[in-house]
Formats: sequence, C-alpha cells, structure tokens
Amino acid sequence: MTRTFPRPLRRFYDVWQLHPPVRVVVGAPRSLCMSTLITAAQPSQHRLHMRDAFRDGRRYAVQPTNDGFRITSETSTRRNGRRFRTRPAATVTGTFSGDDRVTFIRLRYQIHWLHMISGLLIPAFIASILVYVPWSPALITVIIAAIFALAFVVQRMEAALQVGEMVFFIEKAFEDFPPANVPELDSSVPGVVMKSKRDFHDEWQRFYEERLKEEAGE
Repeated sequence: MTRTFPRPLRRFYDVWQLHPPVRVVVGAPRSLCMSTLITAAQPSQHRLHMRDAFRDGRRYAVQPTNDGFRITSETSTRRNGRRFRTRPAATVTGTFSGDDRVTFIRLRYQIHWLHMISGLLIPAFIASILVYVPWSPALITVIIAAIFALAFVVQRMEAALQVGEMVFFIEKAFEDFPPANVPELDSSVPGVVMKSKRDFHDEWQRFYEERLKEEAGE
C-alpha cells in the first residue's frame, strides 16, 4: 500500500527525508547478499574497489534482521590531539524480497532522535541566556528561532551525509554481482489492464456511460 499525505504534510516529509528512495536489484539469493554485506563491512586490501567507502576512517556496522538488515555508520575524527569515533546519526534499513535468483532490496532511512536532541542542547542553553537580555521580545524570538533552525539543519545534513555514505556502501558491495535480469510483463499477458493511457481512458469512458444508462433505466 502506498502511503499518501496531505500536501502540507507531504512538503514537510520531503524536507525531512534524508535520501531519495532506493531499490537495489541483485542477481543472488538473500543469504549471499547478507554475507556479502557483512564481509564488505570489514576493510581489506583484497577489496580495494571499496576504498572510497572507507575514507575518513568510516566504518559500518551491519546487523541482520528477520527480513533484511540494518546498517549504521561512524567516522574517525581527532579533537584535542585525541582520536575518537563519532556517534551514528542515522540508520539505513534494508528489506529483502524476491526469489532464489533475484533479490530486491528496499532501503529506508531513519534519523536518530538522540542525535537530533543532542544538537539542540547548545541552542537551548543560548536561548536560556537570551531571554534575560534587555532587548525587544520580537528580536529575541527571531534570534532564538534562527539558532534552533540552524542547529536543526546542521544535524539533518550530518544524518543525510551518513545515509548517503551507507547507500553508496551498499551499492558498492553488490557491484561485483552480475546484473539481474528482471522479466517484464508483455501487454498480451492476462492481468495487464491497459496498454496505453488512451486505452484506459476509452475503457473508463465506456464504463461511465454504461453506469449512466443503468441509472437512467432504473
């Protein structure tokens, strides 16, 4: 079932989503796809074609689920002469479908609320100071709103960057598999309703006219 939103909520959803929808088609069974991801998450000199996925000390944690997998990512950074790893800002969830020859992987993305909340702590502290400044209340409100909006954008962009890196890692991990040939339905196969938009329009118009005649006969 396709989820639909009212137009205002749809615009908010478009802003909130971290990455465009992605569906990966792999010419291999699910078990092989899962083992390939787990193996690819471990850097090796025998997989130099994936070196771009591990730049900046990036690492991936692959966790199997009942119907797919879950991936988080973190990078290595240095601060005050000490090296530490950043916290995951988002999660990419993959759902398997298909048969033993072709596996379809649908990717979904979710931002970590802890990551979002942690980025709003400093704006909240600044706001608690600004409320006591003897300025115009309207000016203070605008400044506080701008600070929170900027913090939100920064946190979201960081999560979107992680999601983009994880999607790149997934696509790169399955790059060595042969392309999957997905059979297409022919227009003559039963169950295909229309061959073109014009055919659908004609059939709908005929159905509509028949209903009008039935109502008129009643």
